[in-house]
Amino acid sequence: MAQARHVVLFVVDGLRPDALPLTETRHIDRLTAAGAHTWQAQSVCPSITLPCHASLFLSASPEQHGIVSNVWTPSQPLSPGLFDVVHEAGLGTAAFYSWEELRDLGRPGTLDAAHYHRLGDWPCERTIELGAMAAGYIATQRPAFAFVYLEAPDAVGHDHGWMSAPYMEAVAAADRAIGLVLEALADRGALADTCCLVIADHGGHGSGHGSDAPEDMTIPWLAAGPGIARGVRLSGPVSIIDTAPTIAHLLGLPRPANWRGWVVSEALQV
Repeated sequence: MAQARHVVLFVVDGLRPDALPLTETRHIDRLTAAGAHTWQAQSVCPSITLPCHASLFLSASPEQHGIVSNVWTPSQPLSPGLFDVVHEAGLGTAAFYSWEELRDLGRPGTLDAAHYHRLGDWPCERTIELGAMAAGYIATQRPAFAFVYLEAPDAVGHDHGWMSAPYMEAVAAADRAIGLVLEALADRGALADTCCLVIADHGGHGSGHGSDAPEDMTIPWLAAGPGIARGVRLSGPVSIIDTAPTIAHLLGLPRPANWRGWVVSEALQV
């Protein structure tokens, strides 16, 4: 089986899968056609940003890691997260984000590059700017693992409502940011050894999220690139906590015994 030398994880904050066919997402569509996907993956409850990201990177539920609000207050010593596992293997890591609370996803010293770009009052424009920053670094420095956080849909959803016209524009802006990274990698001939994942942390309804309602809990999950089956719609269950084990596997790294998620084996190339 082919193995990825590089993995880029795009987390689109607040992206509901049913928004994808309703707006321009040609880059996500391209990755979907080229890889494996499900529009029925599940997040964790409370379905809010920091607990969801903690569950993603630590491969554990909020009950297990203790982060149940948008304040980093774990209830117990945390097991190694995805950044720790990649860094301890001697591989490069990078993060690009616009929400400062995400700084704790990696322990001190586990990130080779961390770029914070605040959205302010221009979420769509700043999200595209963040994508351009990520594209320049990822294509030239080639970290083994890069995390790109795209906040616009969540920010606009809170202001204008999930599934509103401005929300759809924000989804399209996130897709454009993803496209900038893909285009930069393609220009350098670097897509052949790079696996890209696109997921959401949670969905949303009305002007918020946080409940166990399907609109909040159901998220897209897709992967494309070396090691991933092509043109597959996943039929089995996928959880956000399965993401870190799958990325570690793609990079040839062992899954820590205390991670609660598992590799999404149905997505892998046989």
